[in-house]
Amino acid sequence: MDNLREKRILLIGGTELVKHIVNRAHELGMYVIVTDYIKDAPAKAIADEAYDVSALDIEGLIQLAKDKKVDAVFTGYADITLAPCRQVCERLGLPFYATLEQLDQTMNKRHFKDLCMKHGIRVAQDIQYDAIVNHPDSIDYPVIIKPVDSYSSRGISVVNKASEVKEAIDKAMDVSICKDIVIEEYITGDDIYLYFAMQDGVVYLCGMADRLLNNDQYGKAPQPLGYFFPSKYINLYYNQIHHKLQNLVDDIGLKDGTFFLQGFVRDGEIILFEMGLRLAGGAGYLMINHANHVDNIEMHLNYAVTGKFSGYDLSKLNQPRFHKPHFALVVLLRNGIIDKIEGLEDVLNHPDVFDIVQFKHLGDVMDAAGTLNQVFARIFMSSQNIDSLLETIDFLKDHLKIYDTDGNNMILEFFNTSIIKEIEGEQF
Repeated sequence: MDNLREKRILLIGGTELVKHIVNRAHELGMYVIVTDYIKDAPAKAIADEAYDVSALDIEGLIQLAKDKKVDAVFTGYADITLAPCRQVCERLGLPFYATLEQLDQTMNKRHFKDLCMKHGIRVAQDIQYDAIVNHPDSIDYPVIIKPVDSYSSRGISVVNKASEVKEAIDKAMDVSICKDIVIEEYITGDDIYLYFAMQDGVVYLCGMADRLLNNDQYGKAPQPLGYFFPSKYINLYYNQIHHKLQNLVDDIGLKDGTFFLQGFVRDGEIILFEMGLRLAGGAGYLMINHANHVDNIEMHLNYAVTGKFSGYDLSKLNQPRFHKPHFALVVLLRNGIIDKIEGLEDVLNHPDVFDIVQFKHLGDVMDAAGTLNQVFARIFMSSQNIDSLLETIDFLKDHLKIYDTDGNNMILEFFNTSIIKEIEGEQF
């Protein structure tokens, strides 16, 4: 877009995923400056300029933006960078797609649950803090205990018995910045992940995935093994949730941008548990762009410069029921030090693989079981039909090998691909 050419943008945060923003901004002719307190943050290596100002240093960010005469400031993927970015944009008179109040209402798990209940959307049932602390033996287990303000599964525990309650509460409190936690029923059901865009106040479901989860890490939050698009529950979403979600968005005054929702389907009913008012760390926008040729990153860049979430007319182009099956394979690793990686080049060269985000590399120490920090890579693929997709997944499983310094296999689990055919095969 010509209105982005030669514009200067400051990106707050330099993670691996931010490289997607840097690359797209470069393709659009923008000059990109990345700042992150981590000196070797991945996105810095491909930026035009890079600095070490922390996302939490508001005054430092403002001064950097002024010194570099930027036209826009933006961030993505991490909840912790959103409020600082909003504050910087507000002080500089630059567009940002959400207010501080909107960020709090959607990111804080307790506030989000209250919003859902206000608009008739099902959420997990709360368990009172006093009840579980004072009478832990009276509670029906398992329950899940989590900070109200964490992300990437940090501080979350699945509690299976009374003796585990105190440790789980302490863990959640340690992670919570505001020192508040949520205790709720542990839901078992089909896991769903929903990606949205808002344009001029209208909510569009852009993509919806069924998530396959690993549940073998005792006491840990389940982690994804893969995302299948499109979800078999899209019709259920439109029947149960869509109009209520539009009312929720209208209620808090959101107009433009992207967000994601996480939830479950239990007994034919959708139950939500989390919202992120940002680009999703699962990079579902890659699937949406590949399937529908709608680039959410470009739309965000345009908003950051012009205040308009434009570039694509979602009323005409949006299609969450993808015409071909898509899958994001998530490679989870056990704790240890990565010593050998085999077959990655074969994976990259497979004709059905259209993107890969590699988070971990040789020599990296894996020590964060039960969080998204145990993800080695996300591999994005699409095939003509279910059978060819399953063949591609099996190819990747057979060829990709990762070993620790003792020669042990580090890949936590690969699921049986027949599961996908059983639950998704009727769609194509």
